[in-house]
Formats: sequence, structure tokens, C-alpha cells
Amino acid sequence: MDIRAVVFDLDGTLIGAKKPFSEIKSELRRKLVSLGIPQEYIGDLTPMYEGLIELSKKTGRPFEELYSILVELETERMEESFPFEGAREILDFLKGKGVKLAIMTRSSKKATMKALKAHNLGGYFDVISTRDDVPPGELKPNPGQLARILEKLNVPPEKTFVVGDHGYDVIPAKELGALSVLVTGHDAGRMSFQVEAEADFEVDDLSHLRELFERLLSSYVVVPAYNEEKTLGSVLEDLLRYFRRDEVIVVNDGSRDRTEEIARSYGVHVLTHLVNRGLGGALGTGFAYAVRKKARLVLTFDADGQHLLSDALRVMKPVAEGRADFAVGSRLKGDTREMPLVKKFGNFVLDAVTAVFARKYVSDSQSGLRCLSGECVRKIRITCDRYAVSSEIIIEASKAGCKIVEVPIKAVYTEYSMKKGTNVLEGVKIALNLLFDKLR
Repeated sequence: MDIRAVVFDLDGTLIGAKKPFSEIKSELRRKLVSLGIPQEYIGDLTPMYEGLIELSKKTGRPFEELYSILVELETERMEESFPFEGAREILDFLKGKGVKLAIMTRSSKKATMKALKAHNLGGYFDVISTRDDVPPGELKPNPGQLARILEKLNVPPEKTFVVGDHGYDVIPAKELGALSVLVTGHDAGRMSFQVEAEADFEVDDLSHLRELFERLLSSYVVVPAYNEEKTLGSVLEDLLRYFRRDEVIVVNDGSRDRTEEIARSYGVHVLTHLVNRGLGGALGTGFAYAVRKKARLVLTFDADGQHLLSDALRVMKPVAEGRADFAVGSRLKGDTREMPLVKKFGNFVLDAVTAVFARKYVSDSQSGLRCLSGECVRKIRITCDRYAVSSEIIIEASKAGCKIVEVPIKAVYTEYSMKKGTNVLEGVKIALNLLFDKLR
């Protein structure tokens, strides 16, 4: 993937501290009461910073007076802070890959700099953005803080990952179009409240975060294309939002139109068959190239505009996280309202035939949106040249012991895409080809 910047949350992501934020809040409340502020004015103080802004307005007390108490409590807490295991290793790894790094935190500048200096982490970051560096209305979860960071880094959101332990880290990433990773296994340093927000990827800790980035930075997309001049350009524009040009492999399968010309105009890697070999031949060529490039992840993506990029990221998720070897995007588990009845029936028959040989039922065996680990791809031997390859890949992967999971997706059916892919006659041919091939 084209990852040019990673923006880290600090507390709860890279470092932790013995004292939880709930204790900081209790201490802050006690100190405010000691100033003579009535308890009913103080309220819940969630979040604390915004709560102090409102309290200042209610009481007429100078905000700076109230805020200074919070800053001192945060700074004292950092005296017992510690870096999480693997923090320096993930920062070294990303720096070694030429990725720009930044901090985006809701902590005060004083507390942030104290922690970074204490653990010798400050030198890793190109930008450090704290609560004191942005107006209150831009502080995360608002997108303004992240937007300022990306402007300083000169990196677009689509080339950026935001890593944090809270929904407040995920929300601005989603709003700007950046990708996000939620670190779920750190308890020390976690905020005293939770906000639901679905991250693009999840990991337990920083060692798994490094494994995630190792896979993502070595991912390839195989796009089989036969006479796809009408849709290929828009498909490649979508893919290039998140993938490098040299990671996108268009296999021009003997096209007679401008497919090859269009693919080359986008600067992606193009492999051309002199004659049409079918979907199996195209995928086989793409897989072989990805294996030579030592790919850790291989995504297949149809050229007819049928797939959504957001679904591709969801299909990548379990494999990138190391929870599966092979993920199939299932139209049957997603929104099937646009799926024609004849395709549903044809898929059901082919799923059943595939399950007999694979000894595993996959609800959408003919899906063109799939993600495989590099290790799983190396175990697959493709012999079917045409559409039967979709079933063959599942059969081969299952027999090789690859863990297969399904991810719900939505297929986009247009008049153009409806003419592509399998029909009832093609489905019968696929089933017969599989039977003859596997019974030999």
C-alpha cells in the first residue's frame, strides 16, 4: 500500500502510565471543589478539557486558572509513564521505510514533551500536535487537528494511517479519508470513556502493529482485464488512492480494445497475454508475478467496476491482521438486493460443487474480490484457464490448509457488468470442468 505517513496517538498507544484517567478526573474535581466551585456546576467533566471550557463559562472563572490544574495533574502523571513494548521497534521500522511520523494527542504540550523526552521518543516525529497547538474546535475527534498535521507533512489523507486506542482517533481519520488502526490491548493510558467507531484495521499490541504494516507495505493487487476499456480507468483511479502504481498488476488478457493502452497510461504494472487465456490464465500470471515480488498480501479486483474500494479494504482486513490466510468477499452475505436471481441460483449450484471438492462451503465461490496471504498464494496451483479458476483457488487453498473466511460485500451491478462474468450456461461449463478436472 502507498503509506507515506503514520499519525500516532500518544497516551494509550505508544506510552502508558500507572495512574488511570479516571483518577485524574477525580483529583481534578476535588481541586475544583477546593476553589469554592459548587459540585453541581462541575458536572461529569467528560471530556475533561471541554468540561473545563464549559465550567469557565458557567462560573466566570478564568479558563487559564482551571486549565492549569489539569495540565499539572497530567504532567505529574507522566512521571510514572512508560513506553509500551514494541514502541521503539515500530517507529524504527516505519522510519526505515521512509514513512513520515507524527503525534496527534489530546494531552497538553507540557505533559506530551515530558513523556517524549523521558523515553527518548521525540526525535522520531516530524510533527507533534498537542491540545495546546490547535483551537478547541479542531481538537480530535474533530478533523482539524489531523488536517493541520497532514498539511505540515504535505501528505494527502489517502496515503496516511492514523493509529490510536480510542474512537477519537478513528473518527477524524474517517472524516478526512485516511485509514485507521485501533490498538485494542493497551489498558494503561486509555481514556475514561469510550466512543464507538469502526477502524479499518485492529491489532492487540505494537508487535502485531508492526506485522500489520509489514504485510500492508508488501501488498499487490491483481486486476484481470479483457476488453475493459470502458471501466478500467475508473477502477485504477480508485485503486491508486491507496496502492502504489508498482503494486497494481493489470493482466491484459489478449484484449482487442484499448485496455492495455489505458492501463499503461496510469503507470501501473502491465502484463500482457498475446491471446485470450481466460480468467484462470490471467490470475495465474498475476499470482506468479506477485510471488516473484515476495508479496505478503495479494488482492484480486475485477476490472468491470463491480467492486467497491471500501469493500476491498474490508476483505483485506482479516488477512492483513493475520487472522486468516484467505478472505473471500461474499455478495451473498452482503446486500443482495441488486443481485439478479439467475446469478444467485448459478452461484448456489457452483458453491455446492466447490464445497464437495474443497470440503468447505463458501457462500460466494465465484466472487472476484478476494485477498490471500503470500504464503497461501504460493500453495495454490492453477490449472483451469477460465472461470472455473474461482472454485479451483478455493479448493486448492482448502486442501493446503489455508484458513478461509468470508467478508460481506456489495456488488455493483450495471448493464455493462451484467454482460460479464458467469451466466447459467457458463455455470454448467464450470461445474463440468471442475468435475472432469478433479476426478482425473
